[in-house]
Amino acid sequence: MTFALRLTTILYLTCLLSFPLMRAGHAATVDGPPQTVVKPEQIQKYLEGYLDQQRSKMPQTKLRFRHLRLPKAFAVPPGRLTCEITPSDPRVLSSSRFSLIFRVDGRAVKNIAVSATLEALAQVAITTGDLRRGTILREEHIELAERDLNRLRAPCFDSDDLLGKRLKRSLRKGEVFERSAVAFPPMIKRGEIVTITAQKGALKVTAKGMAKQNGSAGDMIRVRNISSQKDLICKVAGPVAVTVEL
Repeated sequence: MTFALRLTTILYLTCLLSFPLMRAGHAATVDGPPQTVVKPEQIQKYLEGYLDQQRSKMPQTKLRFRHLRLPKAFAVPPGRLTCEITPSDPRVLSSSRFSLIFRVDGRAVKNIAVSATLEALAQVAITTGDLRRGTILREEHIELAERDLNRLRAPCFDSDDLLGKRLKRSLRKGEVFERSAVAFPPMIKRGEIVTITAQKGALKVTAKGMAKQNGSAGDMIRVRNISSQKDLICKVAGPVAVTVEL
């Protein structure tokens, strides 16, 4: 081999060794933009924060999640992270699924659903013994005990509200006083003008109606929508206020 050929070979090998080796089948990797990882523990904190908001609306109720199924960790772009939570049922307590929308700097980047049930423990009025239909309620008939509100329709919370009222049906010892079992004066009277509220998620619509029946809190009554002149089956929510499910 001539001197010139040896020199050319040495220069070629020197240049070759100056570049990083890449094995066949291994592509070069390039780092992408930084990301923020949202872990299940952080998702649970958002949900607990949502529960704290609901507790402020029901201060006498102990709220907690049961059968909470958290998703796996996921990545979102960097920035100011916020979370908007919407229950599957506007009444919240009946919800079995919660939608979580994650936003970074105000822009939606992730939407997930979390399955869970709510336990809502509160003091309600129960019977101290078996009571017959027609009984006029006295103090010795009533005591307070903690029950899960999800298992009840419209319980009575205050024993004073029951005193002097008449039972519409017989109750066994330890049974909760549901408002439907007690003869209360009607909260809404037939012919009264009421506000009808229909809500589904963030959508809320109100209209004026006329009650076609008397009704106490929690009762289902017929209400005529004044605008459409159509009759609706509504739930008595309060004085001159009824709700209808969409």
